Amino acid sequence: MLRQPDFRPFAFAVIALGAILDFAAAVVPYYEAGYFLDMKALLLGLTPYLVYGLFTDVVRGWALLIAGTLLFGIDLGVKIPERFVHYDGYASGVVYWAPLVATLIVVVILAIGARKERRWNGKTPETTETRKEASHG
Repeated sequence: MLRQPDFRPFAFAVIALGAILDFAAAVVPYYEAGYFLDMKALLLGLTPYLVYGLFTDVVRGWALLIAGTLLFGIDLGVKIPERFVHYDGYASGVVYWAPLVATLIVVVILAIGARKERRWNGKTPETTETRKEASHG
């Protein structure tokens, strides 16, 4: 029986790189004296990676790869301009709501992937009954 490839090492790398990016984006300048850690930006930024990490045991196929690539791409597309190119104290608020949108997108992709992988591995009642009928008759 063919099995889907296991992309969990890729998923763990995406989570690690995302955590580093979010930490770097959450350390923001404080006047002219130094830096401080913006906890709201950090926690909201890590939320999609936490949800993505919860699915790594359930989904191991292409959906994990696609969701991870999309998640990290969205995060880079938001954090690089907002924090590193033209930082204005996150006045636009994109850095706060974009991770929540990314979380919703990742959940939808991984939920579809979990359903397909469950069928792929033959663990649904419909496929089990079909296999038994095909082997006996």
